[in-house]
Amino acid sequence: MTKYVCHRCGKTISPEQLNLMPGSKCPDCGHRILLKTRPPIIKKLKAR
Repeated sequence: MTKYVCHRCGKTISPEQLNLMPGSKCPDCGHRILLKTRPPIIKKLKAR
């Protein structure tokens, strides 16, 4: 499940909370810039 973080206030927002709001806004401060959080898994690839 992808979570988002508000760029201004730093609150974590779930996709269900975003569906309740018209448009993509932070429910607390109304800021429109949301960042996707990265998963904690680090992928390692072998270089050839």
